[in-house]
Amino acid sequence: MKLYKVIIIDDESLAIDVITHHLKRFSNFEVIKTFTDSVEAFNFLKGDHKIDLVLTDIAMPEISGIELVKLFKTNTKFIMTTSFSQYAVESFDLEVVDYLLKPISFERFCKAITRFESLENREGQNMPEPSFFVKEGDEFIKILIRDIDYIEGLKDYVKIITGKNYCLALKSLKSIEEVLGAYKFMRIHKSYIVPLSKISQYNGKCVLINNSEVPVGSSYREALKVYLNKNKL
Repeated sequence: MKLYKVIIIDDESLAIDVITHHLKRFSNFEVIKTFTDSVEAFNFLKGDHKIDLVLTDIAMPEISGIELVKLFKTNTKFIMTTSFSQYAVESFDLEVVDYLLKPISFERFCKAITRFESLENREGQNMPEPSFFVKEGDEFIKILIRDIDYIEGLKDYVKIITGKNYCLALKSLKSIEEVLGAYKFMRIHKSYIVPLSKISQYNGKCVLINNSEVPVGSSYREALKVYLNKNKL
């Protein structure tokens, strides 16, 4: 049975307690963190964390739950919670899993969790995790897209870095770039391709990805700045 990782966001701690209590009755759900500050939740979500489900209040100071969905719905699934029924239409327009009106009964909560699991199972059957194979020597090695930190071009080879490991493949950087373009990877240097979602810092000369500094070429800086400006708070 898959273990789903969950975070809860609500500016009322009592509401967090209710949801946490409900979730404890499901053995395959683990609450990783809770937040009463939506800005702290935003900073957590933009980091390199694999979260399966976010339960968030809608009306919160500084960053609303709806704004969080718009920013991160491609990375995780959301269940919205609120005391105000007028948000229902906008929430479902964002294709969230469910919309729960407070106070949240356990019976209604169960329906939302069942809907989430059904969506996960359906996607799991129809959409295998994105990956590709590379040949290293006489072996074919499967690379999961989500594991890639960055790729370095080395003449006729590419070096694919995945955490503390790497593999060398007889491929051009251009051919790898064509494969990964659909997964929000960007060429930031004539010799480097990076996953945009893993960039944690940019100082004008290099990006930081999992404590590794990757240089940004002068001719690639403007495109990177455009992306970062579009995704800034």
